[in-house]
Amino acid sequence: MKPTQPHTGFTLLELLIVVGVIGILVGLLLPAVQAAREAARRMSCSNNLKQVSLGVSQYHDAFEHLPPHATGTFSNANDPANTNQFRLSFLVSITPFVGQSPMWDRVAESHMGPTPETMVDDDDLGFASMDYMGEPNQDFRYPAMGPSPSVSAYEPWSTEVSTYRCPSDPGLGFPSMGRTNYTACLGDAVEGLDDGLWRHDGMTWSPSGESLMRVTGRGMFVPRMITSLDDCTDGLSATILLGEIATDLGDMDTRTSPSLQNGWSGGVLDDITICRDQIDPTRPMFWTGGANMTLPPNFAGRGFRWADATPLMTGCNTTLPPNRELCFGGDEATVGTLTISSRHQGGAHVGMADGSIRFITDSIEAGGYELGTVVENGEGPRAPGSESPFGLWGALGTRGQGELIGSEI
Repeated sequence: MKPTQPHTGFTLLELLIVVGVIGILVGLLLPAVQAAREAARRMSCSNNLKQVSLGVSQYHDAFEHLPPHATGTFSNANDPANTNQFRLSFLVSITPFVGQSPMWDRVAESHMGPTPETMVDDDDLGFASMDYMGEPNQDFRYPAMGPSPSVSAYEPWSTEVSTYRCPSDPGLGFPSMGRTNYTACLGDAVEGLDDGLWRHDGMTWSPSGESLMRVTGRGMFVPRMITSLDDCTDGLSATILLGEIATDLGDMDTRTSPSLQNGWSGGVLDDITICRDQIDPTRPMFWTGGANMTLPPNFAGRGFRWADATPLMTGCNTTLPPNRELCFGGDEATVGTLTISSRHQGGAHVGMADGSIRFITDSIEAGGYELGTVVENGEGPRAPGSESPFGLWGALGTRGQGELIGSEI
């Protein structure tokens, strides 16, 4: 009898078992790989915020005050093509201190560039969107310090600065210009922080916001006003200087697209949760839509312009806890709840005034929302000079209100 031939192949069952085991191993490994990549991105994000914080510190060492937020050139005509409308963010001033000297040289000098052929004014404050149509012609001379930061034809404003970006944030491209994930902390108040100290009444500029800024300008940065680390009497290690934000992806995310026209008295100043009923109950990170989400054609989302001091672009406050909704009293050029946010899990980074970087969780103690914000004619917990109504989170945003902060952060 012939001996039986030895079996040298795999049966179908054996192949299916091998494929199944490999699939299970890949399924177990993939989340670990993704988690490792996000951990690396989060560390890089923290390092970039550290570089911005060091740039602010070096600017302070050189000039003995913080880089102004909402600064630049202006004229009574408030022409967005020939002045920057007093709207440059602190990020412009620190470009030489974060390895961007060529950018600063380009901005600081007058030079030829594409002509901004069209302009749409949103309001009397000169919040404008300008762009060119068709092929740009290099026949317009931009002034030193550039035009309005919403002029997309101006190359520096449309250039993305890698140091100002968080690798965890996927936002990229039109309709944004040069995005940023790092913002100036404006404190725990809202009233008047869209205009700050200097205001344009449609005809002239004047420091008409001085009395209001003494009340509501409670953060390390006050728009159109000079502040210093010496102004921080609450302690540099207990005061937020900078905050991380997620940029808008056009998906009606409550963290990056603001609900608009919610009013001031009786609105966002008195109830910072007034927009909660506009959130989709089946998708709690997104708006339902409706009248408050009807945005103008030239709308720009959160963090769309690194050079622009408009609060939506480069401002944050410590009203609602991290990753909560943006709720504005007026249009997109005004102000409202502007908390920090991120694409990380469970919180976002802040840069403290002493230069340290911390991760603030979404669950941080934030007081009682029903009190409303501190206002010029406020009483009780909302009176000028009072401690923050928003607990530990609000206290971290103020520079000189005398709140006691323990080791719980």
